[in-house]
Amino acid sequence: MMVKESVEEFIQELASGMPTPGGGSAAALGGAMAASLAEMVCNLTIGKEKYEDVQEEVKSEKEKLVLCRERLVEIVDEDAGAFDRVMEAFRMPKGNEEEKERRAAAIQEAFKLAASVPMETAEKCMEVLEHAVVVAGIGNKNSITDAGSSALLAHASLNAALLNVRINLSGIKDEGFVEKMTARVKELQGRADEKLAYAKEIVEEGL
Repeated sequence: MMVKESVEEFIQELASGMPTPGGGSAAALGGAMAASLAEMVCNLTIGKEKYEDVQEEVKSEKEKLVLCRERLVEIVDEDAGAFDRVMEAFRMPKGNEEEKERRAAAIQEAFKLAASVPMETAEKCMEVLEHAVVVAGIGNKNSITDAGSSALLAHASLNAALLNVRINLSGIKDEGFVEKMTARVKELQGRADEKLAYAKEIVEEGL
């Protein structure tokens, strides 16, 4: 499992000429780091007398961020596995019509998985971004730039994940699936831009 490797080992694999890990895994890891940053701000707020009025809300935000982080860490490997499925499908035999049909069906299913996994990454990054905005507003002001960094990293990771969704959609023939996913891509991009702008406002006011 890549997530069990050292940071240096993972970065070296990412830089190699192998197709996996790639942008999808990097996006998931970026999202996990974004969640960790916001979680850190929560930990630096919990137990502080100055923030007594928001203790329960901060604890709730922390719990949600932990769940996001843990899931995004899992997706680091799942994304690479999904793309490996695409390559395996393309390597299937195509010597006769039956094999060609089986191969074509496998390729389509693999592309759908390869689009669905980074879509979940984007969804989780959206959650992290939303939590980061809350934490920036109520968390320890000495760490407001960490909450802002969380929002920026979550936004970037979300958009990186959506690029991976889009490139895999280009190989899918199921028009209904493609239309649904494309609409979701646009919705997430719009929401993420709005949330990031709000996060920046909060951070700027706190500096």
